[in-house]
Amino acid sequence: MENKPAQNIQDTFLNTVRKDKSPITIYLVSGVKLTGKIRSFDKYSVLLENNSQEQLIFKHAISTVVSNRSVIHSEHRPAAVTTGMGPSPVPVSTISQSTAEQR
Repeated sequence: MENKPAQNIQDTFLNTVRKDKSPITIYLVSGVKLTGKIRSFDKYSVLLENNSQEQLIFKHAISTVVSNRSVIHSEHRPAAVTTGMGPSPVPVSTISQSTAEQR
C-alpha cells in the first residue's frame, strides 16, 4: 500500500474535473453563475477558463460547484443521490469554510 497523504473530498473533486477537462458550473454566493473548465486551484482560489478567458475565483465566494458528469471518488463514498429524503449534499465552499472555522 502506498503512503500517499489523504486528500480531502474538495481537492479530489476539483482535481478530477481539472484533469478530465470537464465543463463545470460554479455558483457564487451572490447568485452569479460561471461556467468553464478548471485550469488550476489552490487552498484559497480556483482558476476557471472559458473561451480563452481566465477568471480567478476566491473559494470564500463560491456557493456550489456542479459537474456535468459524474465524478467518481475512489477514496470516498460515492456522491450523494438526491432523493428528496435525508440531508442535502454539502456545497464545496461549506466544506472549506468549516475546515477554516475549526482552526
